[in-house]
This record gives sequence, C-alpha cells and structure tokens, in this order.
Amino acid sequence: MPKDTNYDLIIFDWDGTLSDSAGAIINSIIDASIKNNIEIPPEKSMRSIIGLGLDEAFEKLFPDQLNHHLDNLKNDFREFYLNYVDDIAMFDGVDVGIKMLFNQGFKLAVATGKSRRGLNNALNKTNLNTFFSFTRTMDECFSKPHPQMINEILENLFIEPERAIMVGDSIYDLEMARNASIDSIAVTYGSQTHDELNHYPTKALIDNPHDLFDWLRVHG
Repeated sequence: MPKDTNYDLIIFDWDGTLSDSAGAIINSIIDASIKNNIEIPPEKSMRSIIGLGLDEAFEKLFPDQLNHHLDNLKNDFREFYLNYVDDIAMFDGVDVGIKMLFNQGFKLAVATGKSRRGLNNALNKTNLNTFFSFTRTMDECFSKPHPQMINEILENLFIEPERAIMVGDSIYDLEMARNASIDSIAVTYGSQTHDELNHYPTKALIDNPHDLFDWLRVHG
C-alpha cells in the first residue's frame, strides 16, 4: 500500500472515464434504431444510459418497445458496436496515469457496465490488464447503481470502504459509490456534463484526464 495516503484502492469506471467510447456507443444505438425502424432517441437520452448494464439501458431508452423488440435492438447494438471497437481509444494520459498510480502502490480496480467479454477485450487491447487487481462487469453483478460491484471488489481485495474511492463519468457511478459508502470523483469529459454531475457530493469534479491523475497523485 502507498504510505501516508487517503486511499488504498481506486476503482475506475471504464466507458467515458478511461475509454473514449461514448461516440461508438451512440453510433451503435443509432444504427440499431435505424435497422429496426425505431425513432432514434435524443443524444442526451443516449448519453444518459451509458454506464448501465445493457438490459437496463435499453429498457430505459426504449420504454415502449416489447421484449422481443428490445432483444432485437440489443443484439443489433452488439453487432454494430463491434464495427467501432477498433476505433475506440483511451483518453489522453490514461495509459501513463494508470501506470503511475500502480507504481505508487495503489490497488486499482474496474467496475463497469461492459460485459466480461467486452472488458477483457478492452484490457487486452490496451495492455492495461496487468495493472488492475480486480474487475467486475455488468453480467456478473446487479447493474449500477446497485453497490454489488464495489462490495465484491472491496471484499476480494480486503479493503475497508473508507480506504476506497470510485472514479466515474455518470450519475450511476456516483450513486453506486454512495450506496457502497465510499468516496467518489466525477469526471465531466465522458458521457455526462458538469451541470448533470455537479449536484452530487463528490471529492472532486474534474474536467480532463490529466487533472484527474494529478488529483489522485496528490490527494489519493
């Protein structure tokens, strides 16, 4: 563990926090909507569901669709998303920042709305898999903002809640952290805006990845 720090564990959301994937998610929703002859949701609505598990996200985004229509939409979304995967990059500074925190002695974890397969592919593609001690995905736990992901990370890494902090770009990340009784940081460069996140009680509200890792280095 790092000495003289406020936290031993930093838990990251993936999409919109470490990975600049909002565009790929939105484009995939648009493509799936067009294929199924369904009205394309407003961009704000599409951004608002990023971070949820796929089932919860599409139930919220398309509340008037019957179950079999939702299944078609989700299957088409998955197929279209694969077309964009190779174009998804990490936010500038993430690679260096993660390695810096790891070398400082912090334990790092991921709590994401991605599937296990999707997260593993992303970790392998970015060569960041060795830096995370534990990860949890939406197909292994209840969807955010339920605290199960964080609770299982804390339990498996033997970390007390007061020694952990969550970093995320959505209200679901912040609510999940609150439900698990841990601190949180909101980042505004992902799927949701400064105004949408500002009313949540966080340790910091940060506008770019470089400032995020500077904050964690100094205050973590």
